[in-house]
Amino acid sequence: MHRRSLLLQAICGCIFLLAHLNEDVRLCHAFEEHNISLQRDGVYGLMKRKSPSPKSHTIEATISGHGNNSSGVYYYAVHGSGGNPDDSYYGFHATTDVYGHELKRGQVSRTGIWVGHTGDGKDDSSNNAVSAGWHIYPEKYGDSHPHFFTYWTRDGYTKTGCYNMECPGFIGADGAIITPGARIHPVSDVKGGHLENVTLRIIKDDKSGDWWVYYGFNSVPTAVGYYPMSLFTYLAEKANDFSFGAFVYAERAVPTPAMGSGFLPSDGKGRAASFTDLRLIEQDGKSNPITTDLPVYVDNKKCHSITPIVQAKCFYGGPEGCLS
Repeated sequence: MHRRSLLLQAICGCIFLLAHLNEDVRLCHAFEEHNISLQRDGVYGLMKRKSPSPKSHTIEATISGHGNNSSGVYYYAVHGSGGNPDDSYYGFHATTDVYGHELKRGQVSRTGIWVGHTGDGKDDSSNNAVSAGWHIYPEKYGDSHPHFFTYWTRDGYTKTGCYNMECPGFIGADGAIITPGARIHPVSDVKGGHLENVTLRIIKDDKSGDWWVYYGFNSVPTAVGYYPMSLFTYLAEKANDFSFGAFVYAERAVPTPAMGSGFLPSDGKGRAASFTDLRLIEQDGKSNPITTDLPVYVDNKKCHSITPIVQAKCFYGGPEGCLS
């Protein structure tokens, strides 16, 4: 049972990383907005029903939120804790670069972090999760710019949860420097060697029990807002799973967009996107760098990759053009 739970709850993540579909919903030209939010969380719940592999199921749900009723495909590159039922986590912190790409309707590129609880272990419907990151999502925003996002669910992305503030849940902080859904600008310039970074933190407040989201643009992160403890079941007490990474999505017969910077980690120093300052947060709010490697989940190694964690850092990404 533990082995099955470990596989079912691995990670993005996806993550970035990363909305189970139990309804007959298609991700096609019209994209009905309510169902889109359920289909495409996040990193990061990771996977469900893409293939017979339980591990793949968890990755899909966590990072992408797509189900087997989707008219498209997605690829992911994620690190995850594995979701041991006995683990206890109270937050996660990471810094990652932000990039701009020209995407069109029917394409999504997403990078983020994810904190969750695997629930009762019987099925995915009791999964709780909170995620945050950046994504390029023309269908949602009407442009091809990166936007800051948040997402939540308490039933494995089946009926509850949404992006940003599209449904009751997320409560913004007074004086926050950014609102979920806002455009991120400027972006990194790979050719010019200039990086723009966002620092993300999801942390459980030890007094209120609420899950707070922090964001910083080339700076120390500050509070953006929170998800009340009352939204959740298992996550009201603690998390037992986390992940980070990225995914890309494209409708069938449409090439997939770039992941991260658009370069593989093997393409050389200064090109691939990165996660740095990876940290786990304790119940008392103190954080510790992640110095040991974590399980990796990549479903198309020819197109996308994520490196082992070394000194709280790793690289990830891949080019556009993987035919779906």
